[in-house]
Amino acid sequence: MVLPDYLADVANEMRAKSTAIRRDFATHRLSAGENREELVKDFLAAHLPRRFEVCSGMVISHNGAFSNQADLVVVDALNNAPLYGNSVNKLWPVESVLALFEVKTSLGPSELRDSIAKGRRFKTLQRRFFNPGYGQRIADSLFVIWAFDCPTAETLKQNLLQELAKVPRSEQPDFVIVPDRVVVRGGSYLELSTIGQPTSLFRRQLEQQHGPDLEKNLLPMPLQVGDAGGNSLMAWYLWFYSWLMQAGDRSSALVDYLPPEQIFGHIV
Repeated sequence: MVLPDYLADVANEMRAKSTAIRRDFATHRLSAGENREELVKDFLAAHLPRRFEVCSGMVISHNGAFSNQADLVVVDALNNAPLYGNSVNKLWPVESVLALFEVKTSLGPSELRDSIAKGRRFKTLQRRFFNPGYGQRIADSLFVIWAFDCPTAETLKQNLLQELAKVPRSEQPDFVIVPDRVVVRGGSYLELSTIGQPTSLFRRQLEQQHGPDLEKNLLPMPLQVGDAGGNSLMAWYLWFYSWLMQAGDRSSALVDYLPPEQIFGHIV
């Protein structure tokens, strides 16, 4: 079939380009990191529907809380516009963001710890959607850690479990992807894909079969690690694409971004 071979080739090409960047920018780590981010941005922009915009920038909530500087965000550009729209680094209302990416060269314990902290800050931003439920089927946003190298799948799993031991599922990374090595599902994505939305008929049916504590009965582990080699990118892309298609439209209630009770003028 075309898709598995095609995406395996893409993963190999990304690996080769990342290796070249490491060689040619060995003494300029910041430039190397920016170039790797461009590799991921180019892949997403080329393979996601045009309704989604892929860019860098920051994410803000209605109460003035910010995310860390995002390496990449995927936003619903059809129903939203950023502040500083003509700048390289845009400022996006959190409600418009479908996914935030942290791009790493490799995934040792310190890189995981740093990424998870940034993901928690993003995941816990308060969201107030415009007309919630109208065209919107999923209210969550994905957090993705993308890297170009990692230890063995078993070591990565143990490192992740150690770093996530005290992190609530709702604040955990949804995906970890090393395109030609390994793919990890976790967080809210794993919960949603396994037991469905909280109010869905599917979840109610599972509760009838397995009891009310579905997380304990059906999700004993916080994550699933796939040692898929060259098929890792294909698996991640299918899961990510499917989630985007299911998420539906979303936009911000911009009036909530105004300071409460502030008078901006008078009618004369």
